[in-house]
Amino acid sequence: MFLTFLISVPLVANWLDQAERHFFGVKPGVTIAGENLGGLLADEVRLAVEELAVREQVLPLEPRLDKQTGTIIPGRNGRILDIENTVSRILSATESQRLKPEMITIYPRYTAADLQKIKRVLGYCETGVSGTYQRHSNISLASSAVNNTVVWPGEVFSFNETVGPRTPERGYLPAPVILMGGGGMDFGGGVCQVSSTIYNAALSSGLRIVERHPHSRPVRYVPAGRDATVNYGYLDLKILNNRPEPVIIKCGLSRGRVWASVYGGGE
Repeated sequence: MFLTFLISVPLVANWLDQAERHFFGVKPGVTIAGENLGGLLADEVRLAVEELAVREQVLPLEPRLDKQTGTIIPGRNGRILDIENTVSRILSATESQRLKPEMITIYPRYTAADLQKIKRVLGYCETGVSGTYQRHSNISLASSAVNNTVVWPGEVFSFNETVGPRTPERGYLPAPVILMGGGGMDFGGGVCQVSSTIYNAALSSGLRIVERHPHSRPVRYVPAGRDATVNYGYLDLKILNNRPEPVIIKCGLSRGRVWASVYGGGE
């Protein structure tokens, strides 16, 4: 008799579970986004919808500029799943009903028109480039990576995040660098001249410098105290856009000089 009782407990529990799902669960054959939810209870439906929300989420994209041409690329709307409404619809769905996710559109904060207003030069700097072909090549790569970067109000421009690692796989070549107060060779040598030029343009534009590091010895291309060395993953140049409108950082190498401009709106 005791053995019969032990066997009957799981059977009763299983029967009760099936009964609960029959009377209170989602109706048979109800699907959403191709997934069958029939028989699920309310807590299980919520978990399934929350997992679906992660898969369906699309973040909005702000407008930006083409790195080479400066042409405005329009932003893109995003979307998030309306979890509460979707759960409610699933629980009240009729048998074999096919549901679509209830999505909420998320719009970019800014528009292409906001970028069209950015025409005034706030700050400018240029520095003469010397040295090897490899150094010129590295400076050109880094300048192109920064060129036409949009920095939104309250956003921080990071040189390292924008330019990325200075590796041979990304086209960077070994060139002279300053190491521990002395000289040496490393991939990306010369990139610090780009960051220093941008630093001076940012200073003259009134943007706030969040992070900046001097070289361990003076450099030739900017006055003393006006340099900004960078080392990916270690030393960065970070600039906060403390203005009410977006700014655009333009940068390039031409006629033996690297230049940087900060553009903003207003008169």
